[in-house]
Amino acid sequence: MNGWTGQEGHERREVVRALLHTPVLRREGRHRRLVDQARRHEKELRAWFDRQLGWPLVVERDLIRLLKIPEDPGRYPDPTVPTPRQCALHCLLLAVLVDCGGQTVISELADRVTALTTAHRGLRRFDATSTRERRDLVAALRLLAEGGVLRSPREAGVTADSEQAYVAGQGNALYDVDHRLAASAVVCPVPPSQADSPDALLRVTEDEPGLGARTDSELRQALMRRLVDDPVVYVEDLPSNEREYLSGHREELAAELVLGLDTRVEVRAEGLAIVDSRFSDTEFPAASAVSVAALALADLLAGEAFPGQTGSFVIGHDRLLELVDLVAAQIRRVVPNIERKPVDGAVVLRYSVPVLMEFGLVDPHEDGVRVRPALARYRDPSGRGARVTGEALLLFGQDLDAPPRRSKTQAARTSTPEGRLDGIAD
Repeated sequence: MNGWTGQEGHERREVVRALLHTPVLRREGRHRRLVDQARRHEKELRAWFDRQLGWPLVVERDLIRLLKIPEDPGRYPDPTVPTPRQCALHCLLLAVLVDCGGQTVISELADRVTALTTAHRGLRRFDATSTRERRDLVAALRLLAEGGVLRSPREAGVTADSEQAYVAGQGNALYDVDHRLAASAVVCPVPPSQADSPDALLRVTEDEPGLGARTDSELRQALMRRLVDDPVVYVEDLPSNEREYLSGHREELAAELVLGLDTRVEVRAEGLAIVDSRFSDTEFPAASAVSVAALALADLLAGEAFPGQTGSFVIGHDRLLELVDLVAAQIRRVVPNIERKPVDGAVVLRYSVPVLMEFGLVDPHEDGVRVRPALARYRDPSGRGARVTGEALLLFGQDLDAPPRRSKTQAARTSTPEGRLDGIAD
């Protein structure tokens, strides 16, 4: 890493950041410069991804592909992720694209998927006469388009209209097929042909008998994968071998991330976190009623901690219901509705808690919710919380029209000197 300085280091870090956010970069369009940079620094980039993350990097003339496998998939619930059916159709489409030409249409793909699922008894048959099935197929096609496997030769609006017409039962859509990308679209530690079940595709069981314990290099990569994918990594969430490795290598891992990503890493007693708004893919809070409620609830939940308390703590169901009622009372005058429903405690609970879960700020618990230390980042430093002045709702001193923009990765940012992930909002 000593050679990652000056202009060359800057170019390499740009590519690393881009690939961690978008694992496929094409030379055509807005990624042309990054693809050229990746080709110039191919050797160094391959070595960095191999050593730090254990992810292979494919570098071709017009395409850069990071074969990225998350260390802990599904750690944070995300309402935007595809349904299990859409994921299944995504994989089935990849299977039938092998026999398609350079161009195809939805109806052809639907016929091929129907034939494939009919021929294999273990597969749920695709029913092209069902509106829901057609809608899920289009959702899977759009996932393939986002990944570059399919591209529309027509304007985006025309293709979207054609897809909607297909869902309605009276349309079609044309796509160009990138067979190179289709062949590498599914990335998993275990080849699909060798997996006994879908769960077996994700990972080899930790320290599985006969395979030996994880080496230091594998532990390092596992921790680094967590850090680049999650808002914050808590020591208490790690398996014992990763926890032990982290205890002796915190500063080293943080230094590698700073050099490789040009970012800031906070090292605290409870864990580590990358702090970088430009490196995130989701913002919290956003300018929405749901986000206002979630931020107000975050402030109240953080205030439930005992003085000097560190680590996570549980808020029981009864107390949680009291807190969401308080939030509803705070915001009702200026946020009368959430998702077209009148604001009350039940509505705040329904919509704000999943937002906090999505960002890893609270976890579900059998007795209520488990509050994580990073939630305190969103506590009002004045102690007054959300408040109404005139016609405008003020959240921690800022107008609702211009809420503070904090990212998924920023959820872990803190400012306390005690060395804990329990700071207050800036």
